[in-house]
Order: sequence, then C-alpha cells, then structure tokens
Amino acid sequence: MHEYEIRVLEALKKKNGATLGELEIQAGISKDSVLWALEGLSSKGAVEVGRVKKASADLSEEGRRDLSGFPEEALVKKLLVAGGSGKLSGLKDDIALIWAKHNGWIAIDKGEARLTDKGIEFASGKSEYQARKVLNGIAGFSSDPERLLDFLKAHKDAVDSLVKRGLIDIKERVMISSVSINSVGEGLLESESRDEGIGLLTKEIIVNKTWEKKGFKPYDINAPVEKSTPARMHPLHEFVDIIRGTWLEMGFVEISGPIIESAFWNFDTLFSPQDHPTREMQDTFFLSNPKQINIEDIELLNKVRKMHLKGWGDAWKEEVAQQALLRTQTTAVSSHYMHRLAQEMEQDYPVKLFSVGRVFRNESIDYKHLAEFYQCDGIIVGNRLTLANLTDTLRKFYAKIGIEGVKIVPSYFPFTEPSLEVQMYDEQRQKWLELAGGGIIRKEITKALGLGNKTVLAWGMGLERLLFRALHGLDSLMPLYTNDIGWLRTRKRLIL
Repeated sequence: MHEYEIRVLEALKKKNGATLGELEIQAGISKDSVLWALEGLSSKGAVEVGRVKKASADLSEEGRRDLSGFPEEALVKKLLVAGGSGKLSGLKDDIALIWAKHNGWIAIDKGEARLTDKGIEFASGKSEYQARKVLNGIAGFSSDPERLLDFLKAHKDAVDSLVKRGLIDIKERVMISSVSINSVGEGLLESESRDEGIGLLTKEIIVNKTWEKKGFKPYDINAPVEKSTPARMHPLHEFVDIIRGTWLEMGFVEISGPIIESAFWNFDTLFSPQDHPTREMQDTFFLSNPKQINIEDIELLNKVRKMHLKGWGDAWKEEVAQQALLRTQTTAVSSHYMHRLAQEMEQDYPVKLFSVGRVFRNESIDYKHLAEFYQCDGIIVGNRLTLANLTDTLRKFYAKIGIEGVKIVPSYFPFTEPSLEVQMYDEQRQKWLELAGGGIIRKEITKALGLGNKTVLAWGMGLERLLFRALHGLDSLMPLYTNDIGWLRTRKRLIL
C-alpha cells in the first residue's frame, strides 16, 4: 500500500471512523491526498464510505431580477387590464410572449395575443405560478442544502424549465459524510509494509531529489476523474460554418448585407406588391427608429416604380418603399448585388454568389417556426442559364451535406418565374418538409436592376430545419435558442 493509504487506515483505526476533515488532520495530508487514498482503499474493499447528496442553486442575474416578477406575469396582467387581448405590435417582450404561450395563458392569432381561460384565472390571482414558487423557494432554502434538495425534487418540471431559461443554476453533488475501516482494512494494516513510492509529486520532492530513492507509485489510468466540459461551438454556428464551407467549395463567393433594411430592397426590388400580405404587421417587424430609410438612387427608384405600375397596375407609394424594417429574407442581399453587378462595366460571367445571415418574421412559434432564424440565399448570374442548372446546383449542394433523394416540385414566389420548392422527407413525422424555394428571377426585376437580358437563378433556404436531421434527437428548434448549457455540453456531434 502507499504511505497515504496507510496513514488514512491508521487514523481510522484510532478514531473508529472519521469525517473527511478529521482525516486531513489525523493523517497529516491534504484533502486531495485523502481522497486519492480513499479511492485506492475503496477499490481494495478496505473502507466503508458513507455518502450524502447535497444541492446548491444559484440565481442568475436575470433570475434575481425576476424575483420581483416574471415578464410573462406582467404580460397577462397587462392583457387582463386591456380587456383580455392586445396587438402583438404593442407587446414588445418576445420572452414574455413565448412563455405565456408555453404556459397556455395566451393564444396568438392574426397579430393578436388573447388571454385563455387559464390565463384569465392566473391573471386574476386564482392560481399559482409554479415557476414563481420555485424561484422564491430557492431564495428561501439557500442556506439549507438538505431541504433545498427535497424542494427541487418535488418541483422538478418547474426547476427544469427555469434551468433552460438560464434563471437558475442547479448543482447536485455527492459528498463523503463518513469513513470507517473494516476487517479487510485492519488486515491490510497489520500485514502490509509501507510502500515508500511517491504518489503525489511536490516542489519539495523535486528540490530535495527524494524521488531518486523512493521511486514512484504506479499511475492508475482507471481512477475516476471529474467530468470535463471543454469549450464547444454552438451547434447552429457550427452548422452555418458547414453550409458556408460547402458553397465556397462549390465555387461561390460570399456576400453580406444589413439586418436593418428598407422595404424597397426587401420587397419592392423583388416585385412584391405593396399590398402583399407578407408586408402586414403580423409577418414583418417594422421599426419606429429609424422609421424610414431614404432611397438615394433616383434612377433605380423610378425603374422599380415603373415595374410595379406596369406589373400590378396599383398605385405605388415611395413612402411605403422607404419603411424601415428587420429584413424578412436574405434575398434582399442578392437584390443589392444584382444591382451592383449591373454597375460594373467588365464582368466575367457566370457569377455565383451566396449569403448567410439572420432574418426576422413575426411567426407563430412552434417546433419548426421561430421569429428569428438563419437563412441562406444564392444567385447565379449568366447567359442562357436554365432551370436545369438550378436544380442540378441544389441537388449537388444537398448531396454534399448528406441529404440524398430530395424532391423538387413546382411552386410560386413573386420574384421568380418559373418557381420551385425543394423538399426532404421527415421520417419521424412521416411528412415532407420544405427545405428551399427558388427559381429564375423575373425579367421585370433584372431589367429594373440593370442586368438587361442576363439570366439570374436564385434560391433561399432556412438552415435550422436542416438541424432536425444533423442533430441526433432534436425534435424542436427551441433548444437552439434557449441556451440550455447542459444540452449544449452533452449534445451529440453533427451528423451530415
């Protein structure tokens, strides 16, 4: 046996049992050395180790703020005062909307949030919010670990929800409560001569060269160690890099554009009529500051105006085109670059461009829809390009990221004619999921943007849905944005 093991056994025999702290003093070694010795003695069956579970719960900064009131609590009370409903445009807190809907307190329909019977019951003070009870309980039991552990177990669902929201951090540890020597340990102590091998290397041992005479105790590679949680890239960012790398590998050049955009570039240059439903508040986040973005290119402005008047026959208003918004599609970036290409006198065609970035839509949130998500857009500008070139490009892209057998079907988009949709079969839900939409940019658009008779192939795809396949076990988009540290640390690698 090692010297440290013998010291621990001698201390236990004298006291007929001890705590970890007492062993440090009696054996005259550090806590780490005691633990190391106990690990070896336990493997030999020489000691009996008693263990207890203890828990600690810390409130995050946001959790401490929410002690005075959750945002979803304030939201439903505000709706109750307002008569039970309110427009989404007037309810600025997305977190409050998400959790109020999750709790079944509100229903969202046609741009409005409406209190449900359950929501009215809570807002009227007739029911208790379990998340509130847990938050208050953690604050109250912080100095009593045993009662805290029982409390956390009794409210597991609410605790899990608060952990996912990043409001609390739960740590449950198994700690040594007592150690005692048994008959095996007593026998070892009587028969074993001291092994002078060094188990813990110190500065003094190195300086004094003690190791030359004593040697070293064999290293046990099977000894348990504390679980390691190395830094990892967020799976969504990792996937965006994979998509970016795939397009670059296929010879495309990456482009980018602003998140805050004008309706002119987001809608009008793409031949979307000004009375199109996608421009309504329930689909688009319009800004109040800045409220408008001026269009400085008057020549282009007039070309787009003529395109709309000829194509749609309705009045076209410049003030509508100047509305500031959060872009609903990265196709706005492609629109900017189509116009930029037209300004360059010399250009080798075809030109292949792509962009990856966040877009924003006022969607009803479910397992496959979010209000904020990543989109990838691409265009190929050249002469005599056909729909076959587009379908071949998209099939090659999906094959490179491991998706074979995609289905391409006819579709409709305001800015492409003909248009298509790429679909993937979801084995789990037994249904086809839309992956991308695209087509050939309409001649009205290419002429207005200055590309004349050039053919432009275009497509746009959401990235999060692809993670249903790439992330094993993911059945909803919500974990990608809830910052569940436990899930992020333990999630399996991307499978492409």
